[in-house]
Amino acid sequence: MRTAKYGVGVRKRIDAIKQQRSEKYACPRCKKLSIRRQSSGIWKCKHCGLVIADNAYNLSSKVI
Repeated sequence: MRTAKYGVGVRKRIDAIKQQRSEKYACPRCKKLSIRRQSSGIWKCKHCGLVIADNAYNLSSKVI
């Protein structure tokens, strides 16, 4: 999305979303930084195998 077609504000928001979706998140079950995004809304812990359905671009829910 690095083209001159859209405004700088839109490009900055898209870059922030891309950064969020590629980060590792803490697993609520095993407490390790190992949850990664598999596809839109599907998050999986590589350590314990927990699969969570949540937001498309960032993990925000708490699993009890």
